[in-house]
Amino acid sequence: MLLKLSHFAVISLCFFSQSNGFSHTHHRISIDRPSTNLFATVDSITDLKAEIEKSFLGTDRGLKATSQQQDMIDELVTKLENSCPLQEPARSPLMGGKWIVDYTTAPPPSNGQLGPFKGIARQIIDLEKGTYLNYLSVPGDINKEWLSATLEATFEEWDGVLLEDEESNEIIESEEMESDESQGQDNDSEDDNDNIFGLITSFFNGKASADQNNERSKDYGADSWKVDFKTLTIKAFGFKLVEKKFDEGTSRVWKMSYLDDSGTRVVRAGRTGKKEDDVLFYMSRED
Repeated sequence: MLLKLSHFAVISLCFFSQSNGFSHTHHRISIDRPSTNLFATVDSITDLKAEIEKSFLGTDRGLKATSQQQDMIDELVTKLENSCPLQEPARSPLMGGKWIVDYTTAPPPSNGQLGPFKGIARQIIDLEKGTYLNYLSVPGDINKEWLSATLEATFEEWDGVLLEDEESNEIIESEEMESDESQGQDNDSEDDNDNIFGLITSFFNGKASADQNNERSKDYGADSWKVDFKTLTIKAFGFKLVEKKFDEGTSRVWKMSYLDDSGTRVVRAGRTGKKEDDVLFYMSRED
């Protein structure tokens, strides 16, 4: 049994493997400032959140959501994001504490699944230390937990520098090599694509792009963090199966697209910081 769990643990580790380089900026917490988007009333937001949560029914927190359900949920959540009451959600003290993932389009283990085992994914944010834990507990009730995966990470304000999507780079390099008729050796990137570990890591791949034309005038840190993975630990029945330390700069970009004082948070997280590769997390505060 433990050997089987170890196999799933090793596969899960591959989700988080990539080295990047970044300059660090200090994360600051600001006093909440209301957004200029004041058209939405409290009642309308409450009704919208009720509709969103109703749409989660039958999706198993996103695990069983069809593409049609995903599109419908995304449309509803986008309406909520457009009504975010805070101008600087990423700097709000409301970010701190414990959060439960109610729905996500992310792959395992971020969606609450580790191998064939399903649980509940949580997030614990410590604003003073600038750290957070992504915590997967199986079966979900921590008091009955027998399998867990804990990702420890730090965060800082994102400076707007996009992460380079290494998966796309590998595809481009592969196409260039295939078009070169004089190339007489095997394509290494094709070998990677045939490797299950290479496929799994693709979601988390990304490294800093030093040559970019970003709008420096925009305050990206107001709603976005760059998160840096530090360690991943997987345990079964209290026994440590795997503990991995990540290479310096293993990172992702989180955009806090919605946050309120009633305990709802929406995050768009991706490999690069571009909208095209982000996944959706809808979370509620855990008392």
